[in-house]
Formats: sequence, C-alpha cells, structure tokens
Amino acid sequence: MKKFTTIITRITLALMLILTLAVATLGTWLYSRVDGALAQLTGKSTVFGLSDVVTVERDKQGIPTIKAKNRVDIAVATGFIHAQERFFQMDLLRRNSAGELASLFGEIALNYDKSVRRHRFRDRARTIVSQLPDDQLALLKGYTRGVNRGLSALRADPFEYLLLQQAPVQWSEEDSVLTIFSMYLDLQSQDGKRERTLGLLNSVLSSQVYNFLNPKGSQWDATIDGTNYAPAPLPTLPWPSATANNLFNNPLLDSINSLEAFSETSNKLLAASNNDKYQDDEFPGSNNWAVSGDISQSGSAIIANDMHLGISVPNTWFRAVFEYSHLGKLVKITGATLPGTPNMVIGSNTHIAWGFTNSYGDFNDVITLQANKNGKQYLTPDGYKDFTYHKQVIAIKGKPAQEINIKETIWGPVIGKDHQGNLLAYRWVAHDRQAINFYATALELSENIDQAFDVAARSGIPSQNMMVGDSSGNIGWTIMGPIPKRGESTGEVPSSWSKSSNHWQGYLAPNDYPRIKNPKSNRLWTANSRVVGGENLQKIGNGGYALGARAQQIKDNLFSLNTFDEPALLAIALDDRALFLKRWHQFILDKVLTDEALAQHNDFAQIKALLIRDSNLSANTDSVAYRLVRNFRLTIRDQVFSRLNDSLLAIDPSYSFNTIRHQIETPLWQLITEKPDNFLMLPEESWSALFTKALQQTFTDMTQLENGSTQSLLAATWGQQNTTNIQHPLSKAVPILGYWLDMPEKALSGDSYMPKVQGKSFGASQRMVVSPGHEEQGIFHMPTSQAGHPWSTYYGMGHKDWEQGNPSSFLPGKTKYTLTLLSY
Repeated sequence: MKKFTTIITRITLALMLILTLAVATLGTWLYSRVDGALAQLTGKSTVFGLSDVVTVERDKQGIPTIKAKNRVDIAVATGFIHAQERFFQMDLLRRNSAGELASLFGEIALNYDKSVRRHRFRDRARTIVSQLPDDQLALLKGYTRGVNRGLSALRADPFEYLLLQQAPVQWSEEDSVLTIFSMYLDLQSQDGKRERTLGLLNSVLSSQVYNFLNPKGSQWDATIDGTNYAPAPLPTLPWPSATANNLFNNPLLDSINSLEAFSETSNKLLAASNNDKYQDDEFPGSNNWAVSGDISQSGSAIIANDMHLGISVPNTWFRAVFEYSHLGKLVKITGATLPGTPNMVIGSNTHIAWGFTNSYGDFNDVITLQANKNGKQYLTPDGYKDFTYHKQVIAIKGKPAQEINIKETIWGPVIGKDHQGNLLAYRWVAHDRQAINFYATALELSENIDQAFDVAARSGIPSQNMMVGDSSGNIGWTIMGPIPKRGESTGEVPSSWSKSSNHWQGYLAPNDYPRIKNPKSNRLWTANSRVVGGENLQKIGNGGYALGARAQQIKDNLFSLNTFDEPALLAIALDDRALFLKRWHQFILDKVLTDEALAQHNDFAQIKALLIRDSNLSANTDSVAYRLVRNFRLTIRDQVFSRLNDSLLAIDPSYSFNTIRHQIETPLWQLITEKPDNFLMLPEESWSALFTKALQQTFTDMTQLENGSTQSLLAATWGQQNTTNIQHPLSKAVPILGYWLDMPEKALSGDSYMPKVQGKSFGASQRMVVSPGHEEQGIFHMPTSQAGHPWSTYYGMGHKDWEQGNPSSFLPGKTKYTLTLLSY
C-alpha cells in the first residue's frame, strides 16, 4: 500500500510538473506574441519603395516627426508607422465599408455586412484607384508599400488577431479608398432614412402639418451670412387630419385593434433604441471657428476645431508631423492623420491652418421607381430598362459563405419599398468616382486661403465645412468635397426620376462653390447647423442640419471679446453652459411645478427647490438640476410624439424619428407653450397631465438604479449619467480585457447643444487651436493616445489632458525615440 501511494505521489508530482511547464511555456509564448506586436521605435528597418533614408522621431507621447526628401517617401513611412501602431483599426475601417466584418467576427456581423454590400464599395474602390491621376496613385502605392512592410516588420501579428485566431490580410491601394468610404458611412446617410421619413410625413399629413414638423428655421439659427428663416405656425385644423390618407385608416393598421395595442407592440420593436433613451442626442459632426489677424494677438488667423465622433480605443486620429522638400522648399505640416490613408486631415503648414465640421448638406436622393407590371423593369427618361443584378459573396467566420444579389438601377441600388409598395432606389455621391480622391494633400502646399479654397473644390472626401486661415490674417469658409448639381424636382422627399429634368446634372464646378472670405466681423463659425442661406443653401441643400444652439453659443462667445489668443479659443471649446436649456428650466418652474402639481406630488417640492437653487444651469458633473432639465426635455419630447411615431412606424417600418429629432425641437416648443387643443394624438387627457407625468417619469428614472434599488435625487448628478465608457472593440466582446485595454471611467462635464460636446463614448475626438506661423503657441487634445497596443510606453498618454482640458502643446515635445528607415 505504501509503495502504491509513493507511485501515485510521483505520478501526481510529474503531472503537476508537466502542467506547470506547459502553462509556463504557453505563458511565455503568449507573452512573446503580445510583446512582439509592439511598434519598433528605435534602430533601423529597411523598407522597399523608399527613394532615400527617412527618419522618424517620436516624442514621449509617440507623436512622430517624419523627415524625408519627398512626399512619396513621407507616404511610405506614414504607412509603415500606421501599420505598426494601428493596423487592426485600419482593418476594421476597410472591412466596415466593404461589408466584410463577418469574415473576422462571424455571424454576428452578417446582417450589417448585407446592409453595406448593396453599395458595392470594394468594386467602387477598385474603379476609383484605376482612375486616379499618376501623382495621387504614386502616393497611394507608396503608402500601401509602407503599410505592408510595417506589418511584416512586427515580430508578431497585432495582438487582436491572436485573440481572434486569425491572421491579418495585407493592405492594398483600394483599402485606403475603403477607409474613406467608412467615413462616408459615419458622416452621411447610407439608407436614405431621413428622406424616406420626410416623404412619409409629406404623404400622409397635410401640407400645413408637414411644414410645421419640418421647419425651415428657428430662433437658434446662427448662420455666418446672417440669413434667417421663420418656423411654420401651428396647424389651425385638427391634426393629423381626417382625410383618405390619414393615419388611422391606413390598411397597414388593420391588424391592430387599437392605437393603445399598437403602442405596446411598437414599444417592443423600439426597445433597442429606448434602452438608453437619455443618450440619443449624439450627432456625428464637429465645431470649428476662426478669428482673423485683425483681432488675434499673433496677427495671423487662429483656427479652432474639434471633431465629434464616437470615441473608442484607439482613437480615430493619429497625430504626426511631416517634413519634406517640394520644389526646393521645406514643407512642414503638423496635425492629425487618419490611419488607412496617407493624408494629413487637419493641421497647419505654417502658412495656412484648416479644420472641418460635417456639413450635413444634401448629398443623396431617394428615387421612387415606376416598375412595369411584371416588376422586372423600371421607367427612365429613355423608356423602361431592366434591373441589373450583382452577386456578392459574404465570407463568414466558422460558417459557409453566403451569396446575395444586389438589385440596381442606372441611378443606384434598390433600397426597399415605400408605404405604398413602390420600389425605391438610392442616388448617393459615395457611389460616384468623384466621391474620393487624394487631391486634399495639396493643402499641405497651400500658402493662402484662396489656394486652399481651390483645393477644397477639387477634393474627394465626405463633404465638409472647411474653416481655413492664413498667416497673413485672412479667414474663410467653404465646402470641401463633391457637391451634386441637382435636378429641378430633387430635394428633401423621394421623387420619380423618370423625367430627365429630375436627374443630377453632374457636379458643381470649382468656381461655383459657396465660400465666404474675410467677413466684416472678422469671425467665422460652424457647428453642423445651417451655415448659409439663399443661393448658397440651394447649392448645398439640407441633409438634416443640427439645431443651431451650439453654433449660436460659439458665435456669442466670439462676439464677447475683442481680441483673441489660443487659450481664449480653447475656452470656447470647453464651454459647458446650458444656454439652450435655460427656457426649459424656466418652463418647469412656471408651467409644470404648479400649485396643483406640488400638492399632488410630494417629490415636486424638492425638485422646485433644486431648480431655484441652480439657476445658472451648466452641464458640470455635480449638477443635478442640469440632468433633470435635460432628461425632462427628452422625456416630454418622446411622450408628445409617441402616438404619432407609433402610427407612422406602423405605416412604414423605415420611418425614423431619430433622423428628424433635432428639427423637432421647434414644433415641440410651440406645442408645449401654446398647448393647442387640436392635436389629436396627445397621449394624456390634458397638457398639464402630460407635463406632470413627464416630470414624474424623469424623477423616477434618476432615482431608480439599475440594480433595482433607489437613490436620493441629490445623488443623481450629471456626472453619474455622463461617465465615460471608452472601450477597445475587443473588450466589448470579452469584458475582462477591458482592464488592460479600456480607458478609465471618468465623470465629465459637457453634453449636446453646447460647445463642449461630451457623452459616454462620444464627443471631441480631438481639439485643435492653432495660428499658422505660430504653431509653438498652438494647443492639441486627443483622447486615448497614439498607441493601439496596451503595452506601449505611451498608451493612454495625453488622455488626461483631453479629459481636463489642459492646454497641451500642438507641437511634439523633445525627441525620445528615433527610427531610421532605409531604402533597399
């Protein structure tokens, strides 16, 4: 027995030793694979395609200064660095627009891939690359060579692929085009839902009601040309009107016994959007503004820019400095690049500085098709034509590939049907070769705003408001990116294009682009709302502008001072005062917290005392009043339009209240202040009952915690709701990885409808303030950091400056790491 026990003990010890060795070996292997994916910061590396030696000097934050003899070598080195620091991010961007995410993540991404494949962006990317001018193609080929060399120079694949158990696929020229197509998907509509929504409203409601819900202007308009448009008056007749097209008689509602029953059904359909109902005002876009040399302390123009996007790890942008020679002159550009492309997106070249906000012009149209009896043809100005079909094969990780057929017209893909059963096609700038080129690199060589204007009008990017200033003190605004010349009947609702007069008539010529140079006020500003009116607005169109509250607050801040320096413009970017909600604050005190309401609801006395005490409303982290007023507005908005939304959604599942939510502020305010009795879809017996219910619901939501317990109202601060959740894509799928990959959670001030835009994982993806020729005084913030690897020495560095609004330097610091890239 003793001998048997000894044998068992020895076997157990041997197995434990083997297991320990196996675990140690696996741990060593894993460590080597993760560590091997770190970017090379020092030493030398050979790169095919370089014409000469390139040096890459990084500061302690990992910001590279790339020094080369020419622009193509800069592109090669940029590709090398991007691949080493951010290849997984680049891979997601190209797969996102190509509809190829399922091959990486499996079936969970299949439906998304199907929705994107109808645009056939990979096919279009190949066509664009084949038609690029020689100089742009050389730039793109150089960048591609650099990317693939940077990837192969890593000692191990980027760590994300280890977790996904896949190998990275090499970069191609078309992938850079796909990266820009991903920005189209982020910044413009890929499905025409806003136009389809407006088309439904126009079809089923009277013109008076449609105009009321789709106002042309508001009190918040803050255009740079001073144009104003008045909102429409309240409808005078009962509405929605009882006509043959009214909501209640629509055949699609026959299966629903009552509006109340339908409301319950639609609430289930809308559950996904209602789960986080107080986070729905995020609006991809940006702020920018400029002051001329006449009112700047530097004598040069000063440009400020903060681009609002979803924020994840790593950040969208990658900071860099380019130094190279052109025609015997030294060119130096400092700013932010987009991994996946060779361009400097925003920045300063000592002569000009430039930045962007999303323009929200009208760059797409939904077309109502007139099909023949068998549905195989559609009417065009040249008679009936056959639909064309394009087979797409979608690879799915761990599953057999799936084939889908894309149905297309001469104008674009078929995207569905309207509420009357008509097929709809989609015409979008992103489908044309004009959508993307790399002409924007010419901004690096521009020496004044007139040259920058010309570059803007010839560039292929998702069309943006470009703000530009030069070292001579001039400032200007224009649109950068393609602008279609619209037919006579194209516009904000779907229309038939069976007549040639409705087609787009090509694209706007550079000389016809809207632009404003050196206004008398010496100030310019944009913030995704309508920028201009009149003829310029007709050229740009309305693709769903933001409410002008942010722009108005920026404008007022600009006119509150007579002279400016960089810190003064940064202060505007950090302004979290809730001027937009001031009237809502007063409305609750005057119209909701009535004596009757106070007598019936014990909690309302505490609310009233709180609002009186905090009369200077701002979105600071300690404010309970701000959170209450803000969330009350969203609650009452959703309740006022709840039955109308339910009915419209039943008529057409493509209806999207979210696409028109910003313009709804104006009719909403008219409704709650004038309290008309002809609104037939009020969900409560009276307006006062609706106000009371909305406030009670807001109070309940603020004091009810997710675990089912409650908290006091005073504990329900804005910071509690507005705590950042900035994650790496992989940690969303494997939460335990968040400890190493994600940024620490932090309660931050700011929100929508004010210059300091800030949400949980949304907000300023960068902040820049710079005066060309005075870059050493400039300021730059960027969340997360340069690095994509959690073991990088500068992972997360700079994030606190972004959180706290510290005036961190626009230029890189002292060189800490030097990498030399050698040509073969």
